Amino acid sequence: MDDDLLVLEESWPASTIDGEPGIVRGILGVSSAPDGSFLLNLAVGPAGARPEQCDHVEFFLTAENARALRDVLTR
Repeated sequence: MDDDLLVLEESWPASTIDGEPGIVRGILGVSSAPDGSFLLNLAVGPAGARPEQCDHVEFFLTAENARALRDVLTR
C-alpha cells in the first residue's frame, strides 16, 4: 500500500496467558493504494519491538468502512 491514512501506535501494561507481566506495543494503520483499495494493518508485539518481531494481521476494507474507522478513531 502506498499511502498511510491513519497510524496509531501505543504501548500499555499487559500480561501473558501465564500471568507474566509485560508491556505490549500495538500499531494500527489504514493504508490506501492507487487503485482505491484500503488495507487495515494491525501489529502487536513487545514494547520496543521491531516490525519483524511483531505479529501482523491485515484486512481489506471497503471505502465506506475505512471512512467509518477513521471517523471513530479520530474523535
